[in-house]
Amino acid sequence: MTVSSPLRVVPVRLNRPALHPRPVRYRALVRLSLRRHRGTPAAMALASALLTVWVLRTAHDLVRVPAERAATSCAELPYPDRCDATVRDVSDALQAVQHAQFALVAVPALVAALLGAPLLAQEYERRTHRLLWTQPVPRQRWLAGQLLVPGGASVALGIVAAVLGGRLRAVTSPTLTHASAFSALPYNSFGPVLATATVPALAIGVLAGELIRRTVPATVCALAGYTAVLTLLTWLRRFRQPTLTRFPPHGYDLAPDDWLLRDGVVTPDGRRLSYGQCGPAGCPDGSRVFDVHHSASQLWPTQWTQAALTVPLIALALLTVHRSVRRRLP
Repeated sequence: MTVSSPLRVVPVRLNRPALHPRPVRYRALVRLSLRRHRGTPAAMALASALLTVWVLRTAHDLVRVPAERAATSCAELPYPDRCDATVRDVSDALQAVQHAQFALVAVPALVAALLGAPLLAQEYERRTHRLLWTQPVPRQRWLAGQLLVPGGASVALGIVAAVLGGRLRAVTSPTLTHASAFSALPYNSFGPVLATATVPALAIGVLAGELIRRTVPATVCALAGYTAVLTLLTWLRRFRQPTLTRFPPHGYDLAPDDWLLRDGVVTPDGRRLSYGQCGPAGCPDGSRVFDVHHSASQLWPTQWTQAALTVPLIALALLTVHRSVRRRLP
């Protein structure tokens, strides 16, 4: 005869499911963003290295060629026939500098098109945003995780580009290029203007991707938007510092790096006329020359003012993105 043992009741403690799950930490979102954009730092490092080699080689040639021209007594006009090759080398070196400056100015535009625009547009196209939006991840935290890695990469790229542009400016003299640093191309290719341009470019690209939600149209709109902003800021540079007016006794004698805005003559009755308004008979007797310009000492304040103007632009673009993400349906 067998005796069965009594059943033993083992208590099991069940945890009540949390009504408010713990949100995902920023560290996890950063790791996810690093995995998603793991190719971005490598691609930017490679692009920065290639750009650095090109710009430094161009700067080296610009230092070498004028030195060779001076050594061969080809620096004074008129040039003898034996100086044709040397003069051509100088012209080629100056053209290479312009190409390098164009490349530096294009860096923020590429950030807007290739880094900013696809950032959110690809998420919406692939529907991958729904995976995290249905998890305990606040949308603003998801957006911050998306922006962290590309934002840091764009800042680093802007600083590298500005340093390279400063190197080009250091070896380029206005007497050699016959252009002031206030000119549109050199002005946007160095200093605080270029160093801070990549961040608003990224913000404009992200805004285009958020509003359009398609990668290719967002890329086109990001390029157009950044180009419009750059054109406007470049045009406004003449108004950021007070203009200087002079009445030189011997005509035009500005420094090579000054920026001439307007010149002409002042008639005896106080009217200001451009040279084209004087007519075939010439300017009235007793007129004196005047010029309105920005001095070279106003260059850096103008650049820093433009850099400061990008701060509200960045804030406005990112605030618009944030509000759109919060209100968007999955």
